[in-house]
Amino acid sequence: GHGGQVYGAQVHGDRVFAGRHGFTARPRLAEPEAAAAPGSLLAPMPGTVVRVAEGIAEGAEVVAGQPLLWLEAMKMEHRVAAPADGRVAALHVVVGQQVEVGAVLAVVTPTGRGEE
Repeated sequence: GHGGQVYGAQVHGDRVFAGRHGFTARPRLAEPEAAAAPGSLLAPMPGTVVRVAEGIAEGAEVVAGQPLLWLEAMKMEHRVAAPADGRVAALHVVVGQQVEVGAVLAVVTPTGRGEE
């Protein structure tokens, strides 16, 4: 051993970790939803959008629990459903798109019962 491992470790290793990714790991308790608009559907995990339900587009009416789209992550499909009865205010993803955990997939504005 010539102590050769010092080379890359200091120049590259430190830069990458300290500069970019030092603080990305958040405790799992932190709820990202606080930052997103009410009714936002967030990606529960990083993955790829494999399907969007038929008829789901901006302005579409949805009911609570209705599947809106499917993410594939680690070879498993994960269904993302409407959180409440309402209308799709925004659809931010297309089939084949890769998303990161916490990414806003769509926004559902609940139809206010008795508020209108």
